[in-house]
Amino acid sequence: MVKSLEKLSILEDSRQTAALLDVFRSLDVEVLADRMVRPIADWLGADFGICLGSVPGRRKLLPIAGTTDKDDPRRVGFSNLEPKIVRGIGERPVLRDGWGELADAVHEWPGSDPDRVVLVPVHDGEMRLTAVMAFVVEKPVPSSRLEQVAQFVELCRDAVGNALQVLALRELIIKDDTANCFNRRHFEDFLPEELARASRFRSPVSLIFLDMDNLKEVNNRHGHSMGSRTLFEVSVRVRGKIRKFDKLFRFGGDEFCIVLPETEWHGAVEVAERVRQVISGKNLLMRELGDGEGVSMTASLGVASFPLHAGDRRELVQRADRAMQKIKASGKDGIGVADVNEKEDPPAGESDG
Repeated sequence: MVKSLEKLSILEDSRQTAALLDVFRSLDVEVLADRMVRPIADWLGADFGICLGSVPGRRKLLPIAGTTDKDDPRRVGFSNLEPKIVRGIGERPVLRDGWGELADAVHEWPGSDPDRVVLVPVHDGEMRLTAVMAFVVEKPVPSSRLEQVAQFVELCRDAVGNALQVLALRELIIKDDTANCFNRRHFEDFLPEELARASRFRSPVSLIFLDMDNLKEVNNRHGHSMGSRTLFEVSVRVRGKIRKFDKLFRFGGDEFCIVLPETEWHGAVEVAERVRQVISGKNLLMRELGDGEGVSMTASLGVASFPLHAGDRRELVQRADRAMQKIKASGKDGIGVADVNEKEDPPAGESDG
């Protein structure tokens, strides 16, 4: 920060200085990206600007900020972008005819493709490419203006690096290392927030409570290291069957919770069935055991929805857990749905498998 402030004299006017100081006031990646993309769009006279950046756990660049609302079709049109595509841009802003390297990443762009696009690579303090910003401009951009943008982005590198470090630390806090999904701590923070949002916008939220039926057998027969590996493989398979904005949490032991925003109970049952199928009868640990068979695994799942089955976090977890327990007691490898008329029970805890 000090080094960046020492270079403020190279900035063109007080607006640039204010924009830079605004960037350094945040350690949140999305806020920081927004505070970079908006002033640059203003300086370039851009009708549209977007920042595509690195997201933890994903190998592709995804939209993290823009000059328009998230539902703007121009912003929605961007999908996963391979980092290798933008590495060829170089280290400084460039004015290109049309989308160039980004053409394959832009889908359903409204109207004809733009005539001019300014591409701005974003690096951290170690000069690692972390994002690319794209701006649609109507008029040619003079080289002096591109130099102004380059100076601003260069001065933001330390702020970008700091924000990414904070994000990495946060990911360590909220992730379960064994299963490589979110942990119980994050579940306890996230679910109340999601329910509050759902209540405010009058939208449903569903919860799937998942218990692996025979993990103890894996532990007893092959050791706890293979049990841990099984948790990881199940997590990978489950995450492949849910949406990007659904979240998978390891609740404890061999139990997982899946939070499905804006999903009614019947939609959650469909997701639960996909999850059950991707686990049930599928051989796991094939490579680790090297016997050509691996181990078979099944899961029991319970579904409950807010506000139909529960009015708060505790009730929602309790109803989904109870629905799962009924499946465990009746033969396992199935899906249960909470009873709308069920009476309130004591707070739910982890099942004993």
